[in-house]
Amino acid sequence: MKTKLNQSKLKLAIVSAMLVGSAGFSTAGYASSDSDSMRVETSVMMSCTVSAPTLTFPSYDPTATSDLAGTSVITSNCTYGGAAKITMSEGSAAKAGSSAAAPLRQMTHNTDSTKLGYQLYKDSGASPVVWGNTVDTGKGFTAVQGDTITTVFAAIPKGQAATYGSYTDTVLVTLTY
Repeated sequence: MKTKLNQSKLKLAIVSAMLVGSAGFSTAGYASSDSDSMRVETSVMMSCTVSAPTLTFPSYDPTATSDLAGTSVITSNCTYGGAAKITMSEGSAAKAGSSAAAPLRQMTHNTDSTKLGYQLYKDSGASPVVWGNTVDTGKGFTAVQGDTITTVFAAIPKGQAATYGSYTDTVLVTLTY
């Protein structure tokens, strides 16, 4: 008796056998497993930058009846939530008797040795607090997200004898964190 071979049924049977066989191989040897957790960690360091632009007073009039006021801003950017303190030096032309805690600042004339006194303050108002270069006389803050803007208030006392011309001083602004 002769049997007729149906090629398409044979191909289907072979493919089916291969699929069934491969399913058994994919899990062979992997019947159990084990796992563990990997800890991932870092620490965020405290870091700051500071920018102190020029404080420019309006023109000083020695005959004026009130002090000449000025302001500037210090821009700092520190790691969020960190504590920092800004201090300011006595300046490059401080008066005799000046100290880091009680600075007596003055500017020097650009062509002679004439001095013009001024002061930097942490606040404004009737009794401003002088901004110094010590832990107690600096100005502290807690960093926010992004830039922290700190205003510097300044005054040139009225009635100083001053030579006509330009006056300058350099104050070191330090951000400690």
